[in-house]
Parts: sequence; C-alpha cells; structure tokens
Amino acid sequence: MAEGVTGHRICCFGDSLVNGVRDSEKGGWPMRLGRRLLDEAKRETTIYNLGIRAETSEGLKTRWKFEAELRMVAEFPTILMFSFGVNDANHAEDRGEETTMRVSPAKSAANAVDIIGEASKLAPTLWIGPQAVIDGSKSSREINERLEGLNQIYAETARGFDVPYLDLHATTLADQDWQRALRRGDGYHPDRAGYDRVAELIWNWDGWKRAIGL
Repeated sequence: MAEGVTGHRICCFGDSLVNGVRDSEKGGWPMRLGRRLLDEAKRETTIYNLGIRAETSEGLKTRWKFEAELRMVAEFPTILMFSFGVNDANHAEDRGEETTMRVSPAKSAANAVDIIGEASKLAPTLWIGPQAVIDGSKSSREINERLEGLNQIYAETARGFDVPYLDLHATTLADQDWQRALRRGDGYHPDRAGYDRVAELIWNWDGWKRAIGL
C-alpha cells in the first residue's frame, strides 16, 4: 500500500450512539470513518471517539471544549463533530401516562447554541443530527416525536451558525435497515449494521466531503 497521507485530527463528541454501544466492532461510526479515510483516501487521520454513554447536552456543554483543546495542535487541522439529543429526549420521570424529558426543549436548544456557537469559532465543525429510536412502543414513539422537534431546532441553529448539519431523524425512522439493527440491539442502540449505516450516510454527505477535502 502506498504511504498514507497525514490528515486531520477529528474529535467526535456525543453520547453512546457516538461511542458505539452494542457495536461488536467497538468503535461506532467514528472508527468506521477513520478506517475508510485510511483505506480509501490514504489519510492517516487521527479519530478521537469522545462519546459518553447516557450523556445529555448538559454534560457535553461542560466538557467538550477542554477535551478538544487537549487534542488540537498547530501542525494538523482539526475538525469537531457533534451528535447528541437522544438522551435529552429520553424519559426523566414517569407519572402514569405522562413523562418528562431529561432536558427540556428550551434548555436543549440553549445548550446547542452554546456548544455549536463556540465550536464553530474554534475549528471547522460538523453536526450529525440525532438518530431515531425504534419505531415500536408508545414510549419509543413519544421519544421519536420529541426528537423530531429537537431535530428541527438543531437544524435551524446550525443554519444560524453556518455549520453543516446532517439531518438523520426522518431517514433513520423510515430506514428498515436501521430499524432492524435497532431490533437486534436494544431499541436505542443498533448492532454493528446500524453503525455501518450511519457511517455510510456521513461518508456520502457533502458536508463531510468538503470538510475533509475528499
């Protein structure tokens, strides 16, 4: 194989769907992007998987900048990637027929403004929208309805900061491959095929291609 070309440092922030929970390859979509960059583009890119299971936008807001700056060096261009929202939309309290979100839509929107606004000043930033949970029970349908609302807020926020946004909610809600992967997982996290699918969608996205120079 020809000698690899040294590429970007890419910091991937988010929750368990970034981290790769239920992925038998133990790397989620960030690992798959790094592997394709090396195998197909001959880029020795450094991928940092900075996903934390169960983290909401509240937790992410407090840590991402510190962790990003630790990994940024002048010699290599940095790309910041974010994907969050499912834990914000998840159930915090159950009161019979009513449940509350872990993070309210207003607070999630404010956190997104803080995170993406600051990130876009620091380095080129990409935002991967939240993926749908399994389309099944009343509980999961409620989470997907909340995610649809957050997704609209996030997309509008991204436009305001001129940050590329990959809208995945409607795609993954309707995509039978993703839904089957969720059934083989736990309804929130897919098996390896689901992470393959998200990585493919990101790889073919113009926002990714422009940022990485493919």
